[in-house]
Amino acid sequence: MAMPQKRRRRRRSPLQEGVSRRRPGEDGASLSGSLVDSDSSSSRLDGGSPPPGLPDEPVTSSTESRYHEIIASRLAQLQLPVGDDGSDMAGFSNLPSIEILEVLARKSFHDDYSRAALLEYQCQKFLNETQGRNTDSGESESAIVDTGSTYTEPGDVITEVEHMRDCELLGAAMDEIDTWTKLDQEQANKLHLKYALYRIKACLLLKGKPVVELDDDVALERKYPPELIVKNKYFFHYEDDLFGWYFDAELCYKASLSDYQRLVLLNDGDEYSSWRRYQTFYSTPEADRDYLSYWETIAKELKWLEQYLLTNESSIEWAHKHSKATFQAIRIASKFPCMTLKLAAVGLHEYIWNARIHLMFVKDLDGILYNIWRRLNADHQLRFRDALKQVYEANLFPAHDRSMKYELEYGDSKMDLVFVKCTTGLSDGVPEDRARELIKQEIRWTRESSGTYERYARKKLKIAELIGLIPKDKIATA
Repeated sequence: MAMPQKRRRRRRSPLQEGVSRRRPGEDGASLSGSLVDSDSSSSRLDGGSPPPGLPDEPVTSSTESRYHEIIASRLAQLQLPVGDDGSDMAGFSNLPSIEILEVLARKSFHDDYSRAALLEYQCQKFLNETQGRNTDSGESESAIVDTGSTYTEPGDVITEVEHMRDCELLGAAMDEIDTWTKLDQEQANKLHLKYALYRIKACLLLKGKPVVELDDDVALERKYPPELIVKNKYFFHYEDDLFGWYFDAELCYKASLSDYQRLVLLNDGDEYSSWRRYQTFYSTPEADRDYLSYWETIAKELKWLEQYLLTNESSIEWAHKHSKATFQAIRIASKFPCMTLKLAAVGLHEYIWNARIHLMFVKDLDGILYNIWRRLNADHQLRFRDALKQVYEANLFPAHDRSMKYELEYGDSKMDLVFVKCTTGLSDGVPEDRARELIKQEIRWTRESSGTYERYARKKLKIAELIGLIPKDKIATA
């Protein structure tokens, strides 16, 4: 059986010679709105022939929401493998959950149009569930302002000697990883076949197949034997398709790495701040789970540092507070068996950077947008600028006074565009607390800073669990 041969490229391709690689925007379909309109014959993103029995056009029900119609159309155009029962994408019940879409698909799979439709669907679902009940919260403007909590700076002092001991403990946990020993071509071919099955399993999940029905790897391999995979070139294109992840072709030749370590997330639109560096960590599932626990702990225990985050970084005060936070973070990291000094330092740096960006640009933005949205709903003659001026003059969010004033004076801060993205599809009948929660959800999607390793590791663990690469474990929601 002929198998793909090793190529000497920056990323080795498991494809056979002569098979083209399509990229979104090159006579294939993009992964945003154009998927809906593209011809199915030109939207093959895995480079091979589609499995038999797939529908030519998605079938949608009149009872489906606009969001589900959009998702059904986009998934149907991707020519995913058909399940054992021969079902297609007809009907809401066959669509995957929002969580599976968020985890397995590229971020660019969701554009502003689909996000607005999702917001509309969530509002309609909530209103249907609460129909006939009084949902008026009766809260005033001041009642919904999130003032936050007060966190006291710890009085305990970690000495230099104790800190060095913590560092030595973390340093001892570092294992040197062999990245020199290589697999031969036959061994690498076996990996490519195995990884193709994982991607087929992901496709079936996106078809709406329940996770529990995909636990039998033997049955899946029997249905998609190596001969069929090679003949149709199923899923040998590891990067340029729907998925937001792939098994790196270069890493497949490093003998000492595990399947999990070869799994890499796409940096879709600069989604992750230090994407290339994250791949070199070669973290195990145990190390990533420890890292998430460490991140959640410092996010809680270092909350006191927030009051100093906007302090001049060259000041003596910041140097003192930063040193104290560093000692505390290393002490926390030393309590996790799979943590290393490098991961502890990365976590602290990214926590501080992320928290600073949040304070400057994101915190209370949901309150501003909510109050503008409420005013515009109450008076349809009101313009965005007028509603913003009312919120600014009410002095509800003084930390954002400068940005609101800048928008009022110059009008080029794009705040109106952010408002449209975060509120399009939001029904005016939704109660205050729920409306603000939905706006905050969209802010996280549209305004979040470039991703930290915390987000990278969390998503990677979820992907690996969903496709059966690693055993399931409790992973906190992002």
